[in-house]
Amino acid sequence: MSSSGFGSSSSLLQGRSFYCREWALDKLRRCLDSRSVPGQPAGLLVMGGPGAGKTALCTEVVWPTSKAGLAVGLAPRCLASHFCQREDQRSTVLWRFVLGLVEQLRASPLLSPGYEEILNSPSVSASLEPLTCQRDPDDTFKRAVLGPLLDLPPPTQTLMVLVDSLDVGYGAGEGNGNSGSIAQLLAANQHLLPSWLLLVCSVRRHNKAVSKMFSGKKKE
Repeated sequence: MSSSGFGSSSSLLQGRSFYCREWALDKLRRCLDSRSVPGQPAGLLVMGGPGAGKTALCTEVVWPTSKAGLAVGLAPRCLASHFCQREDQRSTVLWRFVLGLVEQLRASPLLSPGYEEILNSPSVSASLEPLTCQRDPDDTFKRAVLGPLLDLPPPTQTLMVLVDSLDVGYGAGEGNGNSGSIAQLLAANQHLLPSWLLLVCSVRRHNKAVSKMFSGKKKE
């Protein structure tokens, strides 16, 4: 996946060798395969301490370098990805995340052409204006991401959206019903995701606030 003009869909570890966590890739594949089974959680939370390899795992999922990573076949099923980075504050800005996500979905061959048609409708295209999205990223997310994904015909296999280091840049909302961070936005809408889509997020284990927001997710 290419780097988005708004979000950060690249990883600082891209291209590096991946070792010793092949079992985690297979476990993720099993969770992805079972996503459409009734009663299964809408997401998977990858937890670990600093330096445990969460970002390395997420990077291998999207840009595999190992034999195991290539064989497990997760990259072709990744609809979009985002890597929050402490070194790049722009990667944690909510409205940039939303517009970057839309860019990736628009470019993905995994979605039907109907997605582009929805984005071109007047009500949705207006919400994609940067200033409009800055004012209300929640509304843009619902109009340009959540709503269209629910309306589109299901793909032939379950897909995933991956967000790494979700706790980076986490902040509380403004008290007016709006999300104040990427974590809050995804937590508020995870239960509305279509049954063919798995939300995969990584977070530091000690960040209890973010972990509790995703209490309905499987935790690994």
